[in-house]
Amino acid sequence: MSCADSIAKLLVDSHFTSCFTKVLPSTLDCTEPIVVTEGAFERESRLAEEERGRVAVTVMVVREVMANAESDAVAAELAVRRADWEPYADAGACRIVGIDTSAPAFKERDSSGRYVWAFDVTCTVVRSL
Repeated sequence: MSCADSIAKLLVDSHFTSCFTKVLPSTLDCTEPIVVTEGAFERESRLAEEERGRVAVTVMVVREVMANAESDAVAAELAVRRADWEPYADAGACRIVGIDTSAPAFKERDSSGRYVWAFDVTCTVVRSL
């Protein structure tokens, strides 16, 4: 499990459907997905038994209609920001101890003509050594 998997699980539990954590699916496979991607761990401090750092996660909401992409992205960001993180804190090698979100914004129109709105989640994590 990863930070992206934890956020995707939270979104599914918050009644968002079609969440993917690996790739943006083809329009033939899923017309309106939510894609959650994860960056690399960036260490901020190291102690004897653990290290603390950040993992950047991007949540992309893909919709056929621009207004739906925007409203769903805003609702997803609100769900992530207001969530009780304890049930989702275990992210495999890391434990999420805090999050911060950016405001959703229009990202692009994909090759299928769908609208993509996105927001970032900065996860503060602790890794055991």
